[in-house]
Amino acid sequence: MISVDWYHERMKLVKRFARDIEVEEVAVCIPLEYKSAILIYELSKYTNVYAAKLDDFSTKPEVVEWLKDRGVEVTRKRDVVNAEYYLDCAAVLSRVAVKSGKKELKVVELTKTGEEYLQKLNVRMKAISLDTSTLKGIGENVHGTSFGLLDALLRLNIFLPEKRILVLGFGRVGKGCARLLKAVGCPVTVWDNDEKKQIEAIYEGFRVERDFDVDIVVTCTGVKGVVSKDEIRKIPDGSILLNMGAEKEIESAGELVKDYGLVKKYELEGKSYFVVAEGYAANLAIGNGTPIEVMDRTFSAAILALNYLHRNDFEGLIPLPHHIESTILAAIMMQK
Repeated sequence: MISVDWYHERMKLVKRFARDIEVEEVAVCIPLEYKSAILIYELSKYTNVYAAKLDDFSTKPEVVEWLKDRGVEVTRKRDVVNAEYYLDCAAVLSRVAVKSGKKELKVVELTKTGEEYLQKLNVRMKAISLDTSTLKGIGENVHGTSFGLLDALLRLNIFLPEKRILVLGFGRVGKGCARLLKAVGCPVTVWDNDEKKQIEAIYEGFRVERDFDVDIVVTCTGVKGVVSKDEIRKIPDGSILLNMGAEKEIESAGELVKDYGLVKKYELEGKSYFVVAEGYAANLAIGNGTPIEVMDRTFSAAILALNYLHRNDFEGLIPLPHHIESTILAAIMMQK
């Protein structure tokens, strides 16, 4: 295992921008893995940070210990909702806050799933979504997240070339995953219910079909339970199911017959199959997530977005202001 300090060594932008944080307190509810630990720790030097666990599968125990050793306790979501500002993922903390009766949100949201939830809320809100930005939507989702998928698959210690793979969802995450899997020699089939995305996939040279006769199914839809009993009936014996979305996109069916830790074997109607991380995001649960440099940039943008919330008076949900991306770009160019 590589020390958390390795990640701390390399996240130079977060270290730089955390020094300029302007909010007096922030609750952070994002996957507690190595890069997010660095973000939380660096912010804790300059402001009050309340860290909450997103879920068990995306939480690395060694990260929790690393933070504890540096004076940062990880607690429950309901214990941090009174903070004035949130840095949130999939609107998990925002949902808890609204259910607890909070009438106003000041939040920087990292995901499309969270953005869509916030758009439906009927509460006073001052919020910024990073998802539509080039840094997050293209840089992280298309080019970064796919390396987390590759990391997770390699940890299964299987030989990927010639493995037939179905990628469900050809949005930004699905597109990046399909491209990388194709590059390592996998015959990749793509399916998306959106006809425009089907056309995109065809022009990128992918076979487009809702065909579950594959060795591995990778879900990238953002839809909870997009693979469940009906879809599992269509896969061959011994197939592997793995999710890359923000929601729990795979719902196991049948009998659990073997527990391999983060991989579980099920039997349904005489056929066996394997589920990675119980349908939660495998890049975070089994792998180390998105590469360090990519998250260094995304988290730096999130810090500047918190400052924007603090400085500016507005209502509603807005995209990441362009000047923040320009600031991050300038910082990236200075590193070269």
